[in-house]
Amino acid sequence: MPASVLSVVHADLALTPADLDTVRALHLEGYLHAHLPPDHALRPHLRDETLHRAARHQLIARDVRDLLRVWQAEGIPAVLTKGFALAHFEYASPTERYYGDVDLLLPEDPATVTRAVHLALAHGWRSDGQHARPDAWTHESAHLFSPGAHARLDIHRFVIAWTAGDQRRTRELTRQVWARSVPQDWQGVTVRRAAPLDQAVVTLMLARTWGGDAGGLKPADYTDLDQLRRRYGLTEERLITHARSLGGEHTARAFLQACSPWRSVFRLDGPGLARGLHQGAVLDGMLTPLDVWRARLRDLPQRLRLMPRVWPQVQVGLRAARQAPGSPVPVPRPSRRARLSHAGRLDLVSAGQWLMRLSHPGVAREALGRERAHVTFQVLRAAGEAVELVLGCHPLTGEERFWIEDDHGVPDWYGDPRVGQTHPEVQRWPARE
Repeated sequence: MPASVLSVVHADLALTPADLDTVRALHLEGYLHAHLPPDHALRPHLRDETLHRAARHQLIARDVRDLLRVWQAEGIPAVLTKGFALAHFEYASPTERYYGDVDLLLPEDPATVTRAVHLALAHGWRSDGQHARPDAWTHESAHLFSPGAHARLDIHRFVIAWTAGDQRRTRELTRQVWARSVPQDWQGVTVRRAAPLDQAVVTLMLARTWGGDAGGLKPADYTDLDQLRRRYGLTEERLITHARSLGGEHTARAFLQACSPWRSVFRLDGPGLARGLHQGAVLDGMLTPLDVWRARLRDLPQRLRLMPRVWPQVQVGLRAARQAPGSPVPVPRPSRRARLSHAGRLDLVSAGQWLMRLSHPGVAREALGRERAHVTFQVLRAAGEAVELVLGCHPLTGEERFWIEDDHGVPDWYGDPRVGQTHPEVQRWPARE
């Protein structure tokens, strides 16, 4: 029987090499490598990934620190948050905490964001162009890519995802995180970090449950809370009291019902998890039906304008998805290299997915992975983006997965960046020469 999630985050000595697939799926190789005894049978299987993470983190940390040094010299403040900040500053080793992008807060002021981005561009970073469209900002205002493409920087103006409705609550939460943030020297660069209680409640519980991950948890949620508990003596009572002061008590209680190192409780899935987290958010005045429809109505005009453009690609993608695996897949050759902004790319993809969902009424989004990959592939290739479609297969279960990749692997907005490790590649379109 595969190991339970709880046994993995507890570094249970009963784990064996047979549990390696579970560990990889949870992205906890580095965590277990640090917490299992040196002579444990599983540790040799975790070494390569741990070394890879160490090298990757050093490259990312160097690029981010160099940019923050430039901003500091120009008087631009920033608060490091979420995965990178936790990995670097809270864990004994950054290899223990898997993360994707580097998240930080900059002031909401468009002039400050523009100045920060232009300074980054002058030092070899790239932008996807989102910074130039303040009217289209949500909780994120820019995305930057380091000169060596090691780091992707997600620049936030709000700590909580915002898509529609009143911004006052989100702004107030962000203002409080700024006010309580603490400066820290990072090899000669002064950075700001969220206070421990805000790390646990705002940037973890509330941001996770009220934002894009609404309804689900991540494997690192348990180890993050456990690390903050041990380092700062946090208790469930202190977390709930702090959440209450922010208007998020029900969300915090629902989160702790599913994820609590104080009571050794951790559920990543199962009946009632998503419903309980969603109910907590609704009781706190978030994710109400009105919020959902506001977001949909806000996006609808742009999606409707794009649907005729992507409809031919959606049809091709759906036909290809219905074919047997290994069948020929139409591969449009981009007539030009795309110059899409991040927002423009997501608009096209979303329009295609709306049409895909309309063609499969009543089918859950999670059950349309094959269709989503084929449709996204066709839409972006037709728009000039040289993305690739990949088919992988799990070595033990035989489960097949389709996904797309760009020059840097699986795009962060698309899905799990390590799906190629859990589902080794079987076929790719277009085939690499």
